[in-house]
Amino acid sequence: MSVPGRLGVMARFDGGNLTLELTPMPATLHNGVIRASVLSFVIDAVAGILLDQDPEAWTFTSDMSVRMRPTPAPGRIEAANTILRRGRRSATCRVELTAEDSTPIATGAIGFVNVPRKESDPPKPVVLPEQAPDIFNGLGTLDQPLRDEAGIEVIDAAEGIVQVDVTPALRNPAGTLQGAMVALVAESAAEDLVTTRYGSPVVVTDLDLRYLGPATVGPVRTRTRLLGDGPDAPIEVELIDLSEDRITTLVYARTVAVS
Repeated sequence: MSVPGRLGVMARFDGGNLTLELTPMPATLHNGVIRASVLSFVIDAVAGILLDQDPEAWTFTSDMSVRMRPTPAPGRIEAANTILRRGRRSATCRVELTAEDSTPIATGAIGFVNVPRKESDPPKPVVLPEQAPDIFNGLGTLDQPLRDEAGIEVIDAAEGIVQVDVTPALRNPAGTLQGAMVALVAESAAEDLVTTRYGSPVVVTDLDLRYLGPATVGPVRTRTRLLGDGPDAPIEVELIDLSEDRITTLVYARTVAVS
């Protein structure tokens, strides 16, 4: 079963508005805080469903920024999308994520590009916003911590080097590593580097992702460097498809120490 499909996300469609609801669970938390990569899935999904309605074109995520408050996970998180710009070739959205009492949890900005579907591509499913509740609800939840479910292998924690195979459970309908799983790989590299070097538990609160190309074969390995001193310094993570020795994603992250 798809790992992204079991993150605890449900949907509702009321009055023409699509809202995604995330129920945090132990498998999607890190040090008691919801993972930024999990929020990236919600951001990607709620914006992408509204934009991706052409059966003859793929709507691919080109870039995403996530800014998250390092607070204990609430019982439920809701995501609402606003389309800031929509053109023939690209679009940009902003997504606000709040707790059930309307407390801000995170915000995200996300960009998309439209790419015509080739005859050799797999069939493209189109999910109408009003169909989202039927698609998301009842998909089940994770049995293990998210990193274990995804199969992330630690190569060198102190250098922020982790690796993942591009398995069917991590692919999107286009056959490439799904965007939130890309974010999870980068998040894992950043948290391992800082935790190992500085000996304190941290969570990743900031993610800036630039999707440069698809990762379809793998394995995908990270190359990470700390851009400064201390656990709060910015971190650069490159994701490399080892089958082609090609950078597929460039990520900048930041961590915050938690008690």
